[in-house]
Amino acid sequence: MLTIPLMLFGWIPISIFFFFTLKPHRAVLFSVIGGWLFLPMTGYDLPGLPIYSKSTAIAVGLLLAGRLSGQRQAASFHWRLYDLPMILWCLCPIATSMSNQLGLYDGLSSSFTQILTWGIPYLAGRIYFTNTETLRDLCLGVVIGGLLYMPLCLYEIRMSPQLSNMIYGFFPHSFEQHIRYGGFRPIVFMQHGIMVALWMATTTSVAFWLWRSKESSHINGISMSVIVAGLAITTILCKTASGWIALIIGVSSYFMLNTFSMLLPLRLLLLSIPGYIILRSTGLISAFNLEMIASHFFDADRVASFGIRLFQEDLFSIKALERPLLGWGGYGRGWPIDPETGQQMIQMIDALWLITFSTLGYLGIASLVTAILAGPWFVFRAIKRNAEIPVSNKTIPASLSIVVILFMLDSLINGMTNPIYIVISGALLSWHISNHDTQMKGNATT
Repeated sequence: MLTIPLMLFGWIPISIFFFFTLKPHRAVLFSVIGGWLFLPMTGYDLPGLPIYSKSTAIAVGLLLAGRLSGQRQAASFHWRLYDLPMILWCLCPIATSMSNQLGLYDGLSSSFTQILTWGIPYLAGRIYFTNTETLRDLCLGVVIGGLLYMPLCLYEIRMSPQLSNMIYGFFPHSFEQHIRYGGFRPIVFMQHGIMVALWMATTTSVAFWLWRSKESSHINGISMSVIVAGLAITTILCKTASGWIALIIGVSSYFMLNTFSMLLPLRLLLLSIPGYIILRSTGLISAFNLEMIASHFFDADRVASFGIRLFQEDLFSIKALERPLLGWGGYGRGWPIDPETGQQMIQMIDALWLITFSTLGYLGIASLVTAILAGPWFVFRAIKRNAEIPVSNKTIPASLSIVVILFMLDSLINGMTNPIYIVISGALLSWHISNHDTQMKGNATT
């Protein structure tokens, strides 16, 4: 349909328009959140270039808009040692391709894709969000994005997921996977209903933090309590277990930090992500034990689905450990093969951490996890070190830190990348650097 190229290629000039008419950080919000929520989940395979998808359109739009508007030049951004993990993450495909004799071109092509998907959104967060005020706008942007999706989700929950068919003429995934508990779960314009459920859970969590901390009482005349209730109900109706878990974690995290002043559970939650990767990649914790734990909380269908993912992890981890440092590279070289038949032992792979570990090895997964979780880690450390930190300087970055952690927790079982979470990660790191530099100047003055 004509709407597909119009939206995908038209998003670049729209992003440029945002940068010429709005404050730069708000232009980023409109470009990234608006693009990811409403652009079609498809792309064009251009010769010699990465697939032109919604991620590409957003990244190219940010690059050109920042340059043409002059806003990028005006930003006081400098590369820091903190950025090394993201740089390694974007460049490690080159080392992997060379070590697997796949050639320099393959490595450069994979690295370019990595830069567009991860590097540019991260850089946008680093450049344009540097203080609590811009982070507050980021929180509000996330909540407004949830509000925009709420009626669309409710429509698809009632009428079945049809919006992508209606607007763009295609369904972005398997329709059968979106029939759940006698009804439907929404997909709207995202990759899967699981991604939508996580998005609604994170927007609900941020709205809840803003409401309970009195950082925001209303948005455009709508009471924040009403917004929280609406978003929470929509999240529950998305009928996705991972979304329900994310909602529980996001809401309970507020009480841990602001009611009980318990920062340790949040730091342990963050550390559980690399901890899980280490334990599962080395086989120190079995799939059977994890299935038994899950069986106490979820129905048989959800446990069976989880078991399939764990089975994938076991097979892929064994294969990945044959080339643990830099991985197998692309072209399915890291897929486990049945030695008797020569056929692939499984037909799909879900978890982002497992895809990364199999393809790029420990270098890839370590740089990715460090790059994305560095911002939340430093936010929690700043809160611990500054007991008298103002409420807004604690609530705003902490709520966004939970969003990033929820994304990375989801990446332990799913493999769906969302540039909004990557922007938040870069923004949190910039917030930390700005606060740290301010403190250092103050100490030097005294």
